[in-house]
Amino acid sequence: MTPPVRPSRRSVLETVGGGLTATLAGCIGGRNGRPSDGNDDESAETGRETYPLMEGTAYETAVHVLTAGNGPTGMVLGGVHGNEVGGVEAAHVATEYDLVAGRLVVIPEANKPAVDEGTRNGPDGNLNRQFPIGEEPTTEIARALWAEIEEYDPDCLIDMHTSRGILRVDEGAVGQTVFSSPAEGSSEAAETAVEYMNKEVMADFLEEHPEYAFRAARVEDEDIQQSDQAHLMAAMKAGSDLGTKGWITEVTYRGLDVDQQAFLHDRLAIRLLAENEIEVESPLDGESLQSL
Repeated sequence: MTPPVRPSRRSVLETVGGGLTATLAGCIGGRNGRPSDGNDDESAETGRETYPLMEGTAYETAVHVLTAGNGPTGMVLGGVHGNEVGGVEAAHVATEYDLVAGRLVVIPEANKPAVDEGTRNGPDGNLNRQFPIGEEPTTEIARALWAEIEEYDPDCLIDMHTSRGILRVDEGAVGQTVFSSPAEGSSEAAETAVEYMNKEVMADFLEEHPEYAFRAARVEDEDIQQSDQAHLMAAMKAGSDLGTKGWITEVTYRGLDVDQQAFLHDRLAIRLLAENEIEVESPLDGESLQSL
């Protein structure tokens, strides 16, 4: 049975969080050895900086940098496909995270023209097919995003997407899946995150709707249209070229409104960041899928 679709509401940033916090330990710096800004006090307030990427162009968009003392660096992308609103909303929620330590770089609307128009592709086509492994990205916006990835050299990268259906349930669909990059440790973290989602976050929901269970997978191993295109995706390029642990998180919009999609993305992000020793508190802590 498919749960009823309720009207979407743009309210995720106003949701008041409870007390659930991702628990993890700290480590020093990104893989480039560069410590994050701030101090070593675990109770330090999260510093927040925002600056424009591709300023003065149609692609101009905001980059948010959150810092709280020494620790690893994570990166979150939303809106690579502009019509996948759940990922955009979740990335905006991530800009409101509080960090215990480390640094988080968030670009909620990576493909700004597509987000504004509500379309999958932007003026230069499908942005998530413009990052060939071992080569220079093929468009100006892809090169600008890649320059940010190289500059921050994140320990992990999460690219948030949504799908019309569910992997291995609906033909051609990829939802409810965490696709891992080729970097060492990515697949193991994905398996842990999926287990957390199915056994803790969605346990009650899955009793009635078991087809919504999350899976961990590799794009190239699935019988889907994208299986021969993984080498062109941003998270996969980061994993191959930089050794960055990374994931494309796919949440279905079948039967789920935007707030529910964003919540599932948020829970996945918190767990994946925790697997990489980045502790955050989210505005959605204490919520549940059914409460939204």
